Amino acid sequence: MANLPLQTDPLPIRVDHESNGALRVGPTRVTLAVVLGAYRGGATPEEIVSRFDTLRLADVYAVIAHYLRHQAEFDAYLDECDREFDRLRAAALANGQAGLKERLLARLAARQGTDASLPG
Repeated sequence: MANLPLQTDPLPIRVDHESNGALRVGPTRVTLAVVLGAYRGGATPEEIVSRFDTLRLADVYAVIAHYLRHQAEFDAYLDECDREFDRLRAAALANGQAGLKERLLARLAARQGTDASLPG
């Protein structure tokens, strides 16, 4: 009989204390919300890893398996992330950051004497 590793591996989710407690997948900077958002949007684990090449396929599968076991709690967390994103976006727009990318590209174009319009 083969000696198979039957112990449970630790969950590859860590708290990034340098980023206000963001939850990251494995040793990467990719957040749990990004991985689960992609999965909930229909991406396969392989597609997610191809989008974020620092991720390990086994970590993505482990995160998704844990999500499927605790879906209600994770969905509540993701809803909270969405609300926080909306709050931060509204605050940025209120602080005059609307159109910041366009203004920076226009300034770059003026310096370079080219058209630096937004890419398609």
